[in-house]
Amino acid sequence: MIITIVFVVVLSIIGIMILKFSSASTTHTSRSFMDTRAELMLRSATEYAILALQGHDFNSTCLNKINLDDELFDINITYHYFIVGNCSSSVWNNCYCSEINTSDTNGSVLVYVTVASKNPNFHIRKVRFTLQNP
Repeated sequence: MIITIVFVVVLSIIGIMILKFSSASTTHTSRSFMDTRAELMLRSATEYAILALQGHDFNSTCLNKINLDDELFDINITYHYFIVGNCSSSVWNNCYCSEINTSDTNGSVLVYVTVASKNPNFHIRKVRFTLQNP
């Protein structure tokens, strides 16, 4: 009788361990899927930021921020300009701008892209910087 009870307890423990490892595998697969999707969103948002930058007319205003919304992610794009001259002129007003002394890199733009998950169970945040020269 005692051997039967010990045998049932050991089988129960083994069964619980199998269920625990099975649920951990499912969680890992979901996490990997969301991480890969966030990385792809980051690449796409960076390409979109560069495309928006190239299509913008800088003679009147500057491009400051772009906020995109997805059902799973918040995407924020911020631009920081490096120019020779005065950052306080009307064109660069309300923009992130730094004055530089080298005309070779005049008009360069630092593009800062962040992708953050809306799902509180995953806490994924990806960041990418890229420097675009004129």
